[in-house]
Amino acid sequence: MTRTGERVVASRLRTPSWIARIETPDGRVLGAGVLLAAERVLTAAHVVRPGHRYTVRLVGVPGLAAVTAAVRPDEHVPQSEDTFGDRSGDLALLRLDAPLPAEHTTRLYRLAAPHGPVSMYGFPRGDDGGRWHGATLVAARGRDSQVQLRPLTPEELADDGFSGGGVVDHATDQVIGIVLSVDDGPGSAFSYMSPTETILSHLPQVAAWTDGAEAVDPRLRTGTGAGAGWLDVPFATELASWFRGEGWPVLVTVVPARGDRAWTLQRAVTLADRELRTHRNTSAVSHDPPETVPPAGAHDLALDVRGLTAAEVMDRIAERLGIRDDPRPERLGTLRLPLAAVLVAVDEAAEPDALLGLLDRLARQGARLLLVFRGQAERAEQAAEFLVHRPLRARWARLHTELDRITDALGPELDTRRDRVLPPPGTRQLIDRAEAGVRRSRMLRAWIDHAPEQERAPARAGLLFTFEDAVGRRRRRLEKAVDLLDARLRRREELLGRVGAEWPLCRQRAAAQGDRVVAAYRLYEQAVSLLRQTPCDIERAEAAVERFVGFCSATPPGEEGAS
Repeated sequence: MTRTGERVVASRLRTPSWIARIETPDGRVLGAGVLLAAERVLTAAHVVRPGHRYTVRLVGVPGLAAVTAAVRPDEHVPQSEDTFGDRSGDLALLRLDAPLPAEHTTRLYRLAAPHGPVSMYGFPRGDDGGRWHGATLVAARGRDSQVQLRPLTPEELADDGFSGGGVVDHATDQVIGIVLSVDDGPGSAFSYMSPTETILSHLPQVAAWTDGAEAVDPRLRTGTGAGAGWLDVPFATELASWFRGEGWPVLVTVVPARGDRAWTLQRAVTLADRELRTHRNTSAVSHDPPETVPPAGAHDLALDVRGLTAAEVMDRIAERLGIRDDPRPERLGTLRLPLAAVLVAVDEAAEPDALLGLLDRLARQGARLLLVFRGQAERAEQAAEFLVHRPLRARWARLHTELDRITDALGPELDTRRDRVLPPPGTRQLIDRAEAGVRRSRMLRAWIDHAPEQERAPARAGLLFTFEDAVGRRRRRLEKAVDLLDARLRRREELLGRVGAEWPLCRQRAAAQGDRVVAAYRLYEQAVSLLRQTPCDIERAEAAVERFVGFCSATPPGEEGAS
């Protein structure tokens, strides 16, 4: 077990000293909170309201008296939807009337694209002392600026008593956000977390109690104010498509340091960052075409790599992902969620060739990369050939090979076996779907052979991925169908061997009784005939074999008393 794992296990055996239980003055538990400073507690906005008094208690510190608290209107951010329909807010900062011991405070931590298991602390109904619940993070990116939490077990679904409670990442042992809410309705399977960077976008004063690297390089934030440039709509649409996860995962483009394309890039990077995406800048672009607006949380890192070595770039990536023990490229391949990074001025890096080698390794591990070159069009074209066009052609070629295998190998293998043996009862639909998959694969192969070149462009890579998934399912279905029929053929051979071995013995035992020999032969012929029939019905043939073997093993009349 790693040191981090040991810390997490140890921490889950106790109540954290920074967890606050928020109550009404008469003692009714409303939710949880995180003690960030001696006089400040972070919680969810739906737990508290301005104009009301509350009691805050650190349940993990025995003997410590509770204190009263309230929330100011300017530090209470109710949940709402922003201009683009994203769920937003539901955050509040309580001010305590008396300070709590500073040694019990904790800090928030910025963590890009959270991965792996987390734990959250809260107060389920009937348990005022609180407990840990385990979860994994899903939908870490998307239009919603909040993150879904999937409980490890149904019993660990967070209820209202977890609202405002801290969420601890197991890989870093850091508090990376707070629980907000639970899905409404029966059968609910998710709760939601506001990650640290989303909290900072609404309550920037929380930065005083926050650690971890920011996602966007300060050098990429300049000139992003209103009126700094004109929106390049086609380029903005291309960028937003990449941020939404569409098309080929690597996008290579040339953007000069100044001008409308530079401003459009900075706008996209800002809007795609949880911390920098605020009500002010989303309102500023509310009249822009919706297809030009990227989703919040769509990148893990936006870095100006000018003058940086490949090792320095890798260190920055590892820092953003919370990788401390093994900051090597191979480590990224173990993460549940792929890296999404924007790297600007790739042609001005200290080691452009070494950097491209690193980027190739990351791309092979599933990373999404937006690579911006400042002016060297030739270098950009080389990078595009290396990281986009060549691997894209290879994927189309592999798809074609897979289609050939389905239509020219597995399909005929299935036909041959279907001619020799009937499928097992209840599997007819599987066999029929497998055959239909062969027909569809022939049509798809013909389409690929004759489709115009633009259908295989990087922006249309989603079509390739859809085809790959469909063809993979067809291949697996065919392999399963062939295996089923092969098992039937093997059973047929076993039954033939059994009948062949039994017949001489049966004939010898029945030789003294002519009529018994005739009966045995009739049963033998019936079994062999069914086994050799094509396609063979294994169930009928097996029943005939059992009748023959049963007849042969039965004691002949007149021998019952023989010893």
